[in-house]
Amino acid sequence: MNDSRSIILDKLRAARRPFDDAAPRPRTYLPALVADEMDRAALVARFVHEMALLKGQSFVVKGDAGAREQIRALIVQHDVTHALTWDFRHIPVDGLAALLHESGVEATIPLPHEDRSPERMAHFGKATLGISGVDAAIALTGTLVLSSGEGKGRIPTVLPPIWIAVVSVEQLVPRLEDWLAGERGRGMATVYERANLAFVTGPSRTGDIEMELILGVHGPGTEYVIIKEPG
Repeated sequence: MNDSRSIILDKLRAARRPFDDAAPRPRTYLPALVADEMDRAALVARFVHEMALLKGQSFVVKGDAGAREQIRALIVQHDVTHALTWDFRHIPVDGLAALLHESGVEATIPLPHEDRSPERMAHFGKATLGISGVDAAIALTGTLVLSSGEGKGRIPTVLPPIWIAVVSVEQLVPRLEDWLAGERGRGMATVYERANLAFVTGPSRTGDIEMELILGVHGPGTEYVIIKEPG
């Protein structure tokens, strides 16, 4: 089968003699996840483990009440007074708008076609927290899948220094291939019909400065993922 990897390796072998002795492609590969790691509890545990390795933090909560309490705790911990959010219908937490209001947090929902004047962007820039949902969460790599759309802007997930992503446990899938297979069954609408599709693996980071890992250079340096199980 001439997949992209094989094509690239074949071209490299043909172009440069040092690749003549490159090992051939194996006939089979070891699975990234075994059968015992495919049930819901194991997928949650794997995602939490991967997120910790990425310097992010996950919380597994029960129902909407558990999600609200965890968000409330993070608001208090970081002394948040202004948050950028997705439209609340895209964040799987009932009562989130009321929670923010009761906590004294101004919630701003950036709209796709609204004014982007310096004054408006300066207002966005004062927010210290972003809150969003996700399209899916990949257990194997701790990756969040995000697509833009009406009420699902990019600004809340990239501008504030702290980001909370809320994931329903049903959105957790083992591998990226499993999410793509599900999308294929639905006609690939998320892939083809969205202006932006992002795969976010951990907090923003760079190692360009003297090979030292620095978080938060190009986006949120603090990432929290709340995994909501049935209450």
